[in-house]
Amino acid sequence: MPIKTDPARERLLTLPDAAEILGLSLKTLRRRVAAGDLPVIRDGRLVRVHPNDLERYIAARRTV
Repeated sequence: MPIKTDPARERLLTLPDAAEILGLSLKTLRRRVAAGDLPVIRDGRLVRVHPNDLERYIAARRTV
């Protein structure tokens, strides 16, 4: 499921947005971030996920 983004300006995802895309609870997603499984961008208290990082996270867990 590709995430649609504007190539000129990709929108960073909030953790609730990323959790919804992955079908995970917010608590589970926060655990994955804390474990270093999913890279995030931190700006003060704001935590965001880059769509490309989310795509790589999904691709790394895809099974054939």
